Amino acid sequence: MTKIKPYLPTIVSIGNLTCGFVAIIFIINKELSYAAWLIITAMVLDGLDGQIARLLKTKVAWGGHLDSFADMITFGLAPAFLIGGLDVFNAHIAIWFVCFFFTLCAVIRLAKFEAENNSDNARSKYFTGLPTTLAGGTVASLILLDSYLKTTVGIPIVSKSLPSIMFILSILMLSKVQYIKILDVLRKKHDLAHLLMIIGIFSTLLVLFILYPHIMLSLGFCVYIIIGNNHGIFRKRAIHTT
Repeated sequence: MTKIKPYLPTIVSIGNLTCGFVAIIFIINKELSYAAWLIITAMVLDGLDGQIARLLKTKVAWGGHLDSFADMITFGLAPAFLIGGLDVFNAHIAIWFVCFFFTLCAVIRLAKFEAENNSDNARSKYFTGLPTTLAGGTVASLILLDSYLKTTVGIPIVSKSLPSIMFILSILMLSKVQYIKILDVLRKKHDLAHLLMIIGIFSTLLVLFILYPHIMLSLGFCVYIIIGNNHGIFRKRAIHTT
């Protein structure tokens, strides 16, 4: 067990990669909803590997690089194939160009993140640009919402707008907009009133997620993206006025 302990975060990263690979297999077989759920599952694993490394106070030298490569497959490539796999578009060349652009931006975003991690810069309180994980998760959640709406009310509006949304997400990944790190916010010490409020909000969201997972996932991602944009705008205004 002692010998395996340093590799536990890396094993979780391999789980992330496995989800991405199997998601692509599902996409090839036109099972887009299963693929989307695998990408969402990979998001959880991607968040866990770093937390496990901090908890166990262990690190493998190449583990961080493996995590980035896994993210490239799961959150850069698989979401692009998700959109390309939808059978609602006629202009296939244009759609696949948007899909490639998304993958390209994701790869650049991950490369920049790797370079920053390998430098001596202090750890930032914010993400600069939309994280690749969240961009890929947003695409997956909208695929699930699209499937839900088609099944319940027969509305294909989400799938028809997905290429435009994907293009916006691509730009946001390489933007200078600063996004809060939710885990860092939760780890901060809070007084009793704030702690009770956080517990109440979390409990409410958990119940709503259990009842309406397809809606709550996409809503959660969209709210985070909007908050991130507003935060970036407010910071820029504050810089200009000082």
